[in-house]
Amino acid sequence: MEDVGSSESHWIDRHFRRYRQREPWDFCWRITIEATIVALTVIYILDIFGLAERKIPFSFPALMFIGVMAAPVFETLILQAFPVWIARLCKARFSVQVVCSVVPFAALHALEGVGTAIGAGLIGGFYYAFTYVHWRERSRWTAFWTTAISHAIRNAIAILLAYALGEL
Repeated sequence: MEDVGSSESHWIDRHFRRYRQREPWDFCWRITIEATIVALTVIYILDIFGLAERKIPFSFPALMFIGVMAAPVFETLILQAFPVWIARLCKARFSVQVVCSVVPFAALHALEGVGTAIGAGLIGGFYYAFTYVHWRERSRWTAFWTTAISHAIRNAIAILLAYALGEL
């Protein structure tokens, strides 16, 4: 008989393997929607316990520029491309490459509090790392654009939602 943990890991493995069969744009928009839903759900739960509070020191236009244009490009280069490049030089497996990207991404976002560390850092970091590592097998450019676009869309949704809820 198979234990529960094993059966759950098989479901998760199958889920992400199906993503790996998609073409770049189909992959990009689908994984972005999933990552956004998962992150917002977790942040909502954290907010119930008072752990998702975050101070945003930027105006709406500045936040849109930083969050949608600048951060996705720079963070993809520094927090996905660079750690994955190092991991690939060391012949690391797929999962190790993902972890090598998630750790610095989560650490950077932890500076903004528990909610951001978990919602953006761990959850977003995992999805961006998975995206980058998967598409890096095809090309650097495909890895870069799918990750940066996914990140930009996710940030735009989060910023617009925060604005609509009066949190900016």
